[in-house]
Amino acid sequence: MSDRIRRLLLRYFRGRADFLEVLLFERSMRARGLGHVSDIPTWTWSIELRALHDLAAAAAPNATVLEIGSYLGASTCYLAAGLARHDGRIVCVDTWNNETMPEGERDTFAEFTRNTRAVANRVTVVRKRSEMLRDGDIPAPIHLAFIDGDHGYEAVRRDFEIVAGRLAPSGVIAFHDFSNANFPGVTRVVGEALASGRWVQRGFVRTLVWITPVAKVTE
Repeated sequence: MSDRIRRLLLRYFRGRADFLEVLLFERSMRARGLGHVSDIPTWTWSIELRALHDLAAAAAPNATVLEIGSYLGASTCYLAAGLARHDGRIVCVDTWNNETMPEGERDTFAEFTRNTRAVANRVTVVRKRSEMLRDGDIPAPIHLAFIDGDHGYEAVRRDFEIVAGRLAPSGVIAFHDFSNANFPGVTRVVGEALASGRWVQRGFVRTLVWITPVAKVTE
């Protein structure tokens, strides 16, 4: 659908623009072979998934996105769909053994692979714990990172440090489950980053928050 037709439809549905925007977005996802994404089990709210899509779409051409914690692939699909706008790629880091998920340990890799088949050309899989990552596992620089792995304080801090050391000058780091009382470690890591004066919050949707380095922010 062309931008002109999209604008005309939005004008026609004046007062219902949000509803139409959702319909147009869902149509674009179906056109990419991702009409099934709303059926993928996930702990991420739909509004958070859309925000991840938009962050990826706003990334630089040929951007690299790092996702730590991919579960069954819902967020992966949204990120990959956003990256398609400028031919970016996503590196997914997970054991796919479900160690930290409420339903208990099980191998979820086949489900992830099936759910992300439509965007497989943009996905690189690194099946290991994030603390086992080596320099060759992640192409540098990282333009957008989504941290959603082990939510314990030490694990989140370690993942943050891994990403921060590889972040592009205009890069963005997003955290899931910020301000969630069940996962104080996430909130603590983000709070410490902001308190350091080296990072600034750039957005917040439900429990998804994203930050950028202060030195790279232009007003």
